[in-house]
Amino acid sequence: MDLIYFIKALYKKKWIIVGCVLLAMVTAFLFTRQEKKIYKSTAQFATGFTMNDLVGLNDRASDLYGSDLKFSNVIETINSPQVLNLLSCSLILHDLNNPKEAFKHLTDKDLNRVGFPSPDLQKAKQIFSNKLKTMTMLSSFSPEERKLLKLLELYGYDAETLSKQISVYRLNRTDFVNIDCRTDNPLLSAYIVNSLFKEFTKFYASFLSQRSESNVQILDTLRDKKSEILDQKQAALKSAMEGSDADVAQSSVGLIAQYKSNIIAKRSDLNTAQLSLDAINKQLSEIDNRQKTINSNNNDIIQLTNQINTLTSQYINGGSSNKTLELKINALKQELQQKYNQASVSTAQGPTRPELESKKTNLEIQIQSAKADIEDLQKTIAALTGSVKSSIGRDIMIKALQKDVDRATLDYNNINDKYSMASNDISQSSNFKQILFGQPSLTPEKSKRLIIILLAGMSIGALSILVIVLLLYFDVSVKAPSTFQRQTGINILSSTNRINLKGSDVTTVIAASPNSNEKNTRNRRNTFREHIRKLRQALDNSKQQIILFTSTEHGQGKTTLIQALAFSMSLSRKRVLLIDTNFCNNDLTIQTKAKATLEDFSVKGPLTESDLLDVITATDIAGVDSVGCIGGDYTPQEILKAGNLLEHLDELKKRYDYILLESAPMNSYTDTRELTEYVDAIVSVFSAESIIKASDNEAIDYLKSLENKFKGAILNKVELDNLDI
Repeated sequence: MDLIYFIKALYKKKWIIVGCVLLAMVTAFLFTRQEKKIYKSTAQFATGFTMNDLVGLNDRASDLYGSDLKFSNVIETINSPQVLNLLSCSLILHDLNNPKEAFKHLTDKDLNRVGFPSPDLQKAKQIFSNKLKTMTMLSSFSPEERKLLKLLELYGYDAETLSKQISVYRLNRTDFVNIDCRTDNPLLSAYIVNSLFKEFTKFYASFLSQRSESNVQILDTLRDKKSEILDQKQAALKSAMEGSDADVAQSSVGLIAQYKSNIIAKRSDLNTAQLSLDAINKQLSEIDNRQKTINSNNNDIIQLTNQINTLTSQYINGGSSNKTLELKINALKQELQQKYNQASVSTAQGPTRPELESKKTNLEIQIQSAKADIEDLQKTIAALTGSVKSSIGRDIMIKALQKDVDRATLDYNNINDKYSMASNDISQSSNFKQILFGQPSLTPEKSKRLIIILLAGMSIGALSILVIVLLLYFDVSVKAPSTFQRQTGINILSSTNRINLKGSDVTTVIAASPNSNEKNTRNRRNTFREHIRKLRQALDNSKQQIILFTSTEHGQGKTTLIQALAFSMSLSRKRVLLIDTNFCNNDLTIQTKAKATLEDFSVKGPLTESDLLDVITATDIAGVDSVGCIGGDYTPQEILKAGNLLEHLDELKKRYDYILLESAPMNSYTDTRELTEYVDAIVSVFSAESIIKASDNEAIDYLKSLENKFKGAILNKVELDNLDI
């Protein structure tokens, strides 16, 4: 479909689109008219995370990823339900304890609705105060506390509402965290950001610090133990380096004994791992066997079920009286139940194959590692044993002890680093410093009302355009001349626009004065007249006088076009005879007030003047005569007699410049095919509102087969905007 067609169609419906846009914008304007003013307040605090890294606390290098993780933890903690619950309690206690300075005021009716009349508010305040002191959350399991949660919702202080109003974020690559709050009360916004920081620091110091202290105690014990081991290793190394050969030999003997003990422990671990591996291999084998049993059992269940169904059908068809079949069916059912019981036992829950395979892999790695350690220890023992009391023995001994010292030093440093980090985390809660206190805003936030209105208009505008385009796309009617030619391949003699004939006839439309006061009407009528003139000129150039007008469907506008063409020809001083051969719908006869003489007329010889007077009726248009028909369910060959008027058309050509015939639609009737032999040319009329169907294509193929006799088509009822497409 042509792009220009869519553009013109959209332009034609521009007022619909504009109306939809305006309606959407007005609707958005009305909906946002009561939008509340929003006031923003901001508090800011420093965490001290990046400052610790910059000064090299505990001699640790700056860890950007670790800092980001700390900031994320802090932000998530502030947004956590626990901290928001503390803020909720703080807010509602502020309003309940200071009614004159309360941010929100509720009526007794509202309080009664949640089960807290004014006298009971004192009890509510006690519960909220207790929750705030103990830093515990309200529980919906308790009926009393469930009413308190509803009271918070009524005030708008519940965690869900607060989370929508609060925004916590880190300023890019800095040590600062901002807390923003937007509400319809500037004092409330400032109170929320300041109270939130206060409640967060209390929560962080109370709970997170307790956990850090517990970790520090554990790490401190481990650090002391690792320090003691390191001291022992260093003392042994120093003794070996400073002692005599006898001392070295004695140390070697002691070290050999220690390594032998290690080998015994490693072999014990190896045996345990090997036994566990054997057990797992056995379980894997049992799983394989069990799966085979399950598969076999399932096959037996299927076979038994099929046998039972077959025998049951035989039993029912035999009148349910065969005792032998009944006993056999019962026996098979018992056997089937046993198979089901076996299947349930086989599929009992236990370790799955993936779990066992994972354990097997870990044990195999453990076994390989133990074997490697044992081999390494054996080599060291052999070296130490062979070097006792030799000059090489001291070096081997020192190297072995140095390895132990290095390993112990590494373990101690790792534990010490963890201890330092945990100790630092304890003091972090005290490093949170509020450097910007939230202040009530003097001016509200910029309203997004204009943006909402514009977006509403743009969205509806785009949606209306899309709907129109989709309707046009799925509308498969002809619409425009270019579309008609592309679908049919037929030459268009002329395209005529739609006209309104209410209160007038076609001759009035064509004869309308171009000086009419109604500009739009004048343009429409002049357009129609010019296209009729174009059709008249095309027929003049064809030099053919007897022309049959046909169509594929009813309602294409043949009758109107024939009358309009006849009137236009009369204006050019042509004599025209109209013959109504559309027996299924004789509108031409009725509109021209012609005598219905066609079916009964019969003259064997040449026509006389009296014969013509009997059959022809003069119309109201000068130079235009008409021959009418009675009409009925018959074709020309069935109703017309020998010597009928159509057989004398060559004689009538001497009296008339043009003879125009109207035929019945081709898809429903064969009249056109029967009338083809009488005429010089055929013109088909199509409506731009119609759809080219398979039956239309069959009629079009027939018209094309007539070659020179078929002159083309008239595309009628075209919208003015589509005439040039």
